[in-house]
Amino acid sequence: MLTNMLLFTLALFTVAAYAEVQKFGDLDVNYNVITTDTLEPQVAKTYGIERSKNRLLLTVSVSRLDERGVPRAVNTDVKASTVNMIEQHRTIKMRRISEGAAIYYMGDFGFATPDFLRFTVNITDPGSGKPHKIEFQRNFERL
Repeated sequence: MLTNMLLFTLALFTVAAYAEVQKFGDLDVNYNVITTDTLEPQVAKTYGIERSKNRLLLTVSVSRLDERGVPRAVNTDVKASTVNMIEQHRTIKMRRISEGAAIYYMGDFGFATPDFLRFTVNITDPGSGKPHKIEFQRNFERL
């Protein structure tokens, strides 16, 4: 399982040209969206993700520094949605992946190119219960 986690992490962050981090106090939220055809076949198979130029994978991870200053994964509630150019709303079903100390949230879904998508990711701080929202957009040209 550790090998799978390593493959998944490498696959997500080596192709993550647009990976971003949003800070909310002491919480760091890392998020990214990629087409699933960029995943290694074994990684896609392990996580049940269809590889395609017409499917997107949204990944989110949440961490907080521990008392030694080391980032630690945070188990939280993650909800996500998207809106396309013609204002069609879609809820992205997020799955929690836990392997060892790592926790990831991911959701994949189909889309038609070209498309301009606005994403909303909502997380809840497990310590305070305070909600946090991330909004970002991506333009997907004809592939």
